[in-house]
Amino acid sequence: MSATNPSAVYFRGFNGVRFLAASSVVFHHIEQFKTIFGYTDTFTKTDEHPVVYQAGRLGVALFFVLSGFLITYLLLAEKQSSGRIHIKNFYIRRVLRIWPLYFWVIGLSFFVFPHIPALHIPGISEYAYDHFWPKLALFGIVMPNIALTLYHEMPLCSHTWSIGVEEQFYLIWPWLIGSLRPRRTLLVLASIALVLAGGFFWLRYGPGLTAPQAGTTMLLISDFLAHFRIGTMAIGGIGAYLVFKKHPILNFLYQKPVQWLVYAVLATMLAMGVRIPGLNYEGYALFFVFLLMNLAANPNSVINLENRLCNFMGKISYGLYMYHPIAIVLCLYVIRQFMPYSFGFSVLLYVTSYALTTLVAWLSYEYFEKQFLKLKDRFAPGDKPVVKPQTARV
Repeated sequence: MSATNPSAVYFRGFNGVRFLAASSVVFHHIEQFKTIFGYTDTFTKTDEHPVVYQAGRLGVALFFVLSGFLITYLLLAEKQSSGRIHIKNFYIRRVLRIWPLYFWVIGLSFFVFPHIPALHIPGISEYAYDHFWPKLALFGIVMPNIALTLYHEMPLCSHTWSIGVEEQFYLIWPWLIGSLRPRRTLLVLASIALVLAGGFFWLRYGPGLTAPQAGTTMLLISDFLAHFRIGTMAIGGIGAYLVFKKHPILNFLYQKPVQWLVYAVLATMLAMGVRIPGLNYEGYALFFVFLLMNLAANPNSVINLENRLCNFMGKISYGLYMYHPIAIVLCLYVIRQFMPYSFGFSVLLYVTSYALTTLVAWLSYEYFEKQFLKLKDRFAPGDKPVVKPQTARV
C-alpha cells in the first residue's frame, strides 16, 4: 500500500491490457482488409469464424472499459486529494494526449492518402470525397462517430470513431464525478450503464424498428448508439469506484477459485464467438472490468501482464491503434505485387503489418507524441497525498 498523489497513478499490467486490446483490433482489421481486397471471405462468414468477426469489436470494448476505469479512478483520487476536480486541467491533459495524433492522422487521411494509389481501398476510397466538407467538419470537432452515422466511411481513419466516443465521454464524466456525493456514486454509475445499455437494446431490437415503416431518424439514432457505447465506460467506472473505496465485495472477487471460474467462462465465450444480442459490448465489459480490478489491486491475481514487452507495446498502443490500417493496406499493396494468395501470404501480411505498425507507432511516440505529453505535467492534479488501495505504485 502506498501514499502518493493522483498524478502518479500506475496500475501494474494495464499496459498489457492495452497491448491485448490493440492487437485484437489489428487482427480484426487484417482479416477485414483481406476480405475487402478479395483474398478471403473469412471476415464475412461470421458463423464460421466468430473469433475473427468479434476480435476488433471486443478489443475496442476493452479499451472503453479501461478508459472508464482509469479516468474514474483519477477523478476520484483528485477529488479526495484536493477536494474538487480541476475540470480545465483535466481537459487540457486529455487534449495533449489525444488530439495531436488524432488530427495528424485525420489530416493525412483527408488531404494526402486519397492521392496515393498504394493506399486505395476498393469500395471505400471511391467515396473519399463524398460529402467531403461535412465529414471534415465532423471529424474536425472530434465527432467521427457521427460522421460515420450520416455518411460513407472515410478511408484509413474511420476507425477513429472510438476516439470520438471517448472524447464525448470526457465531456460529461468529470462534471458528473465532481458533482456526485460519495455514497451516490456507485448507484449513479450503475444506473447510467443500465439505462444506456437498455436504451440501445430497445432502439436496436424494439418492435418494428427495422421495418420499412420505421423512421429514418430512429434508424440513425440506433446506428449512432451502436457505436456510442458509453455504458461500457460506466462499467469501467464502477470497477474503479469499487477498487478506490476498497468495497467488501472485492474480498470475494479476488479469490483465486472465482478468478479461474470467470476467466474460464470468458475464454469459452471468446473461443465459441458467443454474441450477446444488443448488449455484446456491455456483456463482455463485465468480464473485462473484473480483469482490471484484479490487475489493479489484487496481489494474488492469477493473470500477470507486467513485463517488458507488454509495457513497451502498451506505451505505444495509441499509435498502434491509429496507424495500423495504413500499415495493413500498404503491406497488402506490396505483397500482392509478387505473391499469390496462400497461407504464406497471410503469414507475411501479419508479420509485416504488425512490424510496420509497431515501428511507426514507436517513432510517433518518441518524436511526436512525447513532445505534447511532456506538457501534461504542468496540468497534473495537486500533490496532496492520498492513500490508495493498491500494492503497486499508484
